[in-house]
Amino acid sequence: MKRGIARRRGRTFALVGVLALLAAWTAAPAEARPSSPPTVDLGFSALLAPDQGSISLGVLASCPTRWTVVEAVVTVRQAGGSGQASFPLACNGSLQPFRVTVPATTGTFALGAAQADASVVIKRGKTQRATDSQALQVDPEVVVELADSARLLSGGTAVVLDVTVACLAGMTGLASNLNVSQSGLVSGNGTYTPICDGTRHTFSVRVEASQGTGVYQAGIAQALTFANVALGDEVFLGIDDDGALELVP
Repeated sequence: MKRGIARRRGRTFALVGVLALLAAWTAAPAEARPSSPPTVDLGFSALLAPDQGSISLGVLASCPTRWTVVEAVVTVRQAGGSGQASFPLACNGSLQPFRVTVPATTGTFALGAAQADASVVIKRGKTQRATDSQALQVDPEVVVELADSARLLSGGTAVVLDVTVACLAGMTGLASNLNVSQSGLVSGNGTYTPICDGTRHTFSVRVEASQGTGVYQAGIAQALTFANVALGDEVFLGIDDDGALELVP
């Protein structure tokens, strides 16, 4: 994440001069007093959605309290597509992280290089603006989602949990792991292989309780999965976890 570095030149004042400046600042209307300017910084990398319809990227932004946000937007451009999206910046004086998804309003997005621009405009009597530009490396996003509940099987010796995965067409699904544990005692693993065609596919994954760990019971359990896919020699991961998975008969 690139950050701008502001340099200030020190200056020495006589004590009387300092007091006079402080008194003038205190008496001035709030709108006229100096305040921290808005900031916005873009990350270096971004993720391409499996259907190539959007790109998501990280943004850090801030603005001083009591100011109003007029604009907080990110634009992404490639040779084959472009789009713009806003993000919900609140002026509270704190640096805030955002994950911004930019839909393609013209064409479609692709892997590789992209150009991103961000702009924040705020107002309080007057307006202030902050901008940033960044050349991005766009990598594929692997989307994976666990179901909210799993079914108990064979007296609790196994559960079946649905896992939904989407990955970019042209990628290759690899053997992927799903772990389900309960109460820190019962644990087991199952496997599935993602199908990569740009659409969502749901797999019903059977997870057997590991020998000697007991059986699953109706109630709350924990689940964690890593969906593995390859593009050439590179492997990309999609991760999802659920600390409140409901096991039902």
